[in-house]
Amino acid sequence: MDISIKRFHFNKFSDLLFVEVVTAIGVSMLNPIWSLYFYSFFNNNSLVGFFSSILSSVALVSFFIFTPLIQKYSENKIYFYALLVSIFVLMFIAFNENFYLLIILAVVYVMMSVLRAETFGIMFRNESKTKVLGKNEGLIYTLSNVGWIIGSLFVVVLLTSYNISNVFIFSALFSFLGLVIFLLYRRNQKKEKNYEMNILKNIKDFFKNNNLRNLYLTSFGVSCWLGFIFIYMPLYITENNLSASFVGTFIFIFLLPHLLQYFIGRKSDFIGTKIFINLGYLIMGVFTLLAFIANNINLVLFFLVMASFGVAMILPTKEIHFFKMIKKKEEEKYYGIFLTHIEVGLLLGKLVPALILLKFPFKITFFVLAVIIFIFLLLSLKLKDV
Repeated sequence: MDISIKRFHFNKFSDLLFVEVVTAIGVSMLNPIWSLYFYSFFNNNSLVGFFSSILSSVALVSFFIFTPLIQKYSENKIYFYALLVSIFVLMFIAFNENFYLLIILAVVYVMMSVLRAETFGIMFRNESKTKVLGKNEGLIYTLSNVGWIIGSLFVVVLLTSYNISNVFIFSALFSFLGLVIFLLYRRNQKKEKNYEMNILKNIKDFFKNNNLRNLYLTSFGVSCWLGFIFIYMPLYITENNLSASFVGTFIFIFLLPHLLQYFIGRKSDFIGTKIFINLGYLIMGVFTLLAFIANNINLVLFFLVMASFGVAMILPTKEIHFFKMIKKKEEEKYYGIFLTHIEVGLLLGKLVPALILLKFPFKITFFVLAVIIFIFLLLSLKLKDV
């Protein structure tokens, strides 16, 4: 029986939030264990970092390639199929023991993640009025992090009784639940249109805009930091004789400050976004430097959790800043390009430590990362007030 995607639409703003929370649980279950899973194939921290960097490069290219697709077809149609393919890929990964198949599956999953991120962001923006954009962005980031916190707790429970492969199965199940919820609600479709398929022109127009270029350069600093945390901290924790389940505990505590994002987004509607981005990078830089100085792993983890308060200030406000700077008709043209800052940052956060670990001890990565964050702090001071 054929499924008519044209029937799907969201009646209420809250429906879209609900979909995000459930799918976030599934996605977040993977973050504590991706690097541990890769390590089971590579048996080397640096190689794990290099492979993760390759995946970030795939995602970066995908954002550019998929922009015309997003412009031409309805966002919920693409989101539906991207989530469906992601579920099948996760189930294959759960039972996979072949190295080469792992590479193929990981690449496909990353590409589907790009499509989901880009289409969901546009759907969400279309449901939000500009005057309450900060409030709504803060709300979606907060609820998404509720999902991430729940997912991290699931990982703790699962890894005490099961192996890593089972985490992929449960992640697929939550993603499937999100897909079912998505199918239960209807959202008006835009008609398919023939847009100008000129990726290079879109990129050129984007970077010719000084304000967009400054925001882009500023934004990938926070992704750089997160790329380091989610890839290398699980390895660092297990190397210090802590269990794999403790990785989930750390991620759970690490995400708690992100529950403040609703209040941050709401406040940004009144005082602007720039101040939060500036302060966020300052907090991240200071506490990452303290993590380098600390000699006790518990202190290192504590300082990283404190740095997470800075991350919570930047994540919603950089996106609010973007949407408040552009016209609504430019969203589909520029949003995918803007989102590439995430993968550029993740690539930097994975590749730089991988190079450092070839010659230096792990602790040096904290110092280098702190320097990088302070550079982004200086860049953030040039942002336009919106």
